[in-house]
Amino acid sequence: MKKKSLKKVTSAVLVAAMSMGLLAGCGGSKSSGEAKTDADGATVIKFGIHVANPKKQETVTYNIVQGFNKENKGKYKVEFVAADTEAHSKNMKLAAQDGSLPEIVHLDSAEAPKYNEAGYLLDMSDFLKENKDIDDALDGMEDAFNDGKVQYGLPYQSNVQGFFYNKDLFDKAGIAYPTDDTTYDEFLDMIAKLKDSGVTPIAIGSKNSGYSMWEFNEFFSRYGWEDNEKSYTGDKAKYSNDDMNACFEKIKGLADAGAFPENMATIEYFDAKQLFNEGKAAMFGTGQWDCAEFDKNIGEHIGFWWGPKFEDSSYEQNIAMKVPAAPLVVSSAVKDNDKAKEAVYAFLKYYYGEEAAKISYEGSIFPATNYDGIAATDSQYAMNAMITALGNGWKTPKAAPDQTVTPAVQEAMYDAIFGVMQGTYSPKDALKNMDSAAAN
Repeated sequence: MKKKSLKKVTSAVLVAAMSMGLLAGCGGSKSSGEAKTDADGATVIKFGIHVANPKKQETVTYNIVQGFNKENKGKYKVEFVAADTEAHSKNMKLAAQDGSLPEIVHLDSAEAPKYNEAGYLLDMSDFLKENKDIDDALDGMEDAFNDGKVQYGLPYQSNVQGFFYNKDLFDKAGIAYPTDDTTYDEFLDMIAKLKDSGVTPIAIGSKNSGYSMWEFNEFFSRYGWEDNEKSYTGDKAKYSNDDMNACFEKIKGLADAGAFPENMATIEYFDAKQLFNEGKAAMFGTGQWDCAEFDKNIGEHIGFWWGPKFEDSSYEQNIAMKVPAAPLVVSSAVKDNDKAKEAVYAFLKYYYGEEAAKISYEGSIFPATNYDGIAATDSQYAMNAMITALGNGWKTPKAAPDQTVTPAVQEAMYDAIFGVMQGTYSPKDALKNMDSAAAN
């Protein structure tokens, strides 16, 4: 198993390096020519999105686009260019190279800087200067996509990540709900009691979804990821140190305690979520994008928790994982196309405005912006559980740890986490693989 997993990392490193190398060699976007118009005379712009079916898989974004199109019928129109996450990533690289990049694109945070370096992205600083209300409403969340010279993207949404838990299963097992002060040792005791009650303590799956590790971003942060960010990003990144080893030892400790499904290696994210929805697992790590589903299946019994505090860590423990989602970027070709630029700016103004923020809250999604008077309803139980957790006023990172590294290291990080969970790697071996990914 170890050789197979390492081969996966090596392949990912090579593919990422080759893909980004191609990007870097092309020298910027070509002009896409005159803006297209539809039968009503509206300027049509494309939105490259990371799901195959936006209406079902990114309902809030779909509804925002429909709202914009309805409001601007005959003037502007947004059309999706949709594909599943992996295909979308490949398609956008190819589109950038041949000059057909959609006007607006959802990019992974790890990939966007390379597009920016290659000259494919529009500097959005002028947009923010022209729309100070939006700049204020973003409240600094846009800084994650600013390299100090160029505002190459704006946050797609605001991601809130951690552990959801089923209060009913905790009650049946006679266990108190986790709190902001729950320690790692108390967490292990909680896991043992949940396991004895006949449920899976933490639902998680790694098949075809190695990225589904959102709850562990908090672990990295509480072991000093942000404090040591210069050591973990850039050309000389290195992860083999006492802090990261201690972090991975804690993940191993959860596995040793039987926290995860025995078939974790053969189930994926959606299978694990189903275990939680059906009341067969007590906890599930994810973000606000699953809130509406939990309202339907678990209702008022849902709770939300940031995760355990680590008494062996010297770093800040009062951290809430509310971070920018991956960025929306704009093709640099737009700067040479007045009609397309006008339509893009109009859409961004709508997407980051109050009306879209209302649509987001209605769909149990936290927008990247904050506007007074927009809130969840009483029946949005999961979102309200998150809002309650955010009420502690804790500091939040500039970006989630897994979104601050290169694509190769990101892939190695995901592989490392699940490799340690499954016993494929020791913590030290897992970190060595991350070091290798960074070096290559």
